[in-house]
Amino acid sequence: MSNKDVFILGHSLTKFGEFYDKNTGNLAAQALVEVIKSSQLPKDSIQSIYFGSMLTNTNGQPSVGHLSMFESNLQLPFFRIEAGTASGAAAFQQAYLAIKSGLFECIAVVGVENLSDYVKTGTIERILGTTIDYSWEFEMGATLSSLYAIMTKEHMEKYNTTLEQLARIPVKNHKNGTHNKYAQFQKELSLDRFLNAKRIADPIGKFDPATQCDGSGALIIASSDFVLKNLKEKLLPKVIGIGQGSDYLALHHRENLTTLKATKIAAKKAYTMSGINSKDINVAEVHDSYPIGEILAIEDLGFFERGEGGIATETGQTEINAKISINTSGGLKARGDPFGATGIAQIIEIIKQLQGKADKRQVDDVVYGLTQNVSGTGASSYVNIFTQAEVKA
Repeated sequence: MSNKDVFILGHSLTKFGEFYDKNTGNLAAQALVEVIKSSQLPKDSIQSIYFGSMLTNTNGQPSVGHLSMFESNLQLPFFRIEAGTASGAAAFQQAYLAIKSGLFECIAVVGVENLSDYVKTGTIERILGTTIDYSWEFEMGATLSSLYAIMTKEHMEKYNTTLEQLARIPVKNHKNGTHNKYAQFQKELSLDRFLNAKRIADPIGKFDPATQCDGSGALIIASSDFVLKNLKEKLLPKVIGIGQGSDYLALHHRENLTTLKATKIAAKKAYTMSGINSKDINVAEVHDSYPIGEILAIEDLGFFERGEGGIATETGQTEINAKISINTSGGLKARGDPFGATGIAQIIEIIKQLQGKADKRQVDDVVYGLTQNVSGTGASSYVNIFTQAEVKA
């Protein structure tokens, strides 16, 4: 394994939403072309592309690699990484490891998904069923919403977490999303609207889940040697810690439903690699596909003690420029959740925060940022830590 550091040279993001006139190749190519422009690198500097996508090459969708490279006028070796709803973060970590191994010096990482057609035809639940235990959960009638409802109830009963505390998470994230031009939803929603919404899987209401949509994001990452040889800019976002953790797929096999063991494992690895701890993190993008997801994340990542996530949210400790700024981009809830693109969008938000370019959602004095992306109900979790640093030989 190389001891060379890994830096992020460029990033791009499409708007998230419903794009029935586009396919995954179109979306990926758009992000790919824009990220190469933003990096100010010639095309031939990119040695490989790593795609993170749950559905491309499946469900009748063609190869995202061939389609997007044709549209981008590129001919490169490429890899598609699939890790359920955490495919973007998984692709990023695999690309990082490819650079650390010395296999490549400069890689484009693209996260992409086109989900609107599946939502429209009502087949999205079957697709999401592949991220949970298909035989013992999905085929027995469970859905992602019903399983998250079980986890939510368990936390409410064990720690007296209230429905109002849970509702404050999407309220906060929609407020943050109003300042994110790439977000699918750029409109605040009231607490009362969440609380009075029809229950779809009690205690989860109609407005609680993140929406599955279309979108793409891209990064260019490279070794310190590559940067020193090819760029004048020597102060760049640096990857200082990564971690991945796994747990049992089915909820009934897990030791505890009020924590995601996979996140705790991933966070421990990332903190150890980075040499910092949870108290050093200024801003984090976490997987809030359901409100309980954010509460579990801020507890499992060590920002708050077990059982205090609800109170912390209610008292505003996760707002922008509070104790720890959580989901400044609007999170999955406001930004939207095009599975493969989500993990990349999280990283892009942290990059903007580190560089002071997050506009009205900017956090003061950011030194360290973290992302957490999970698959399904949290059987797999990916944690990444970043800082802004000088590139050195």
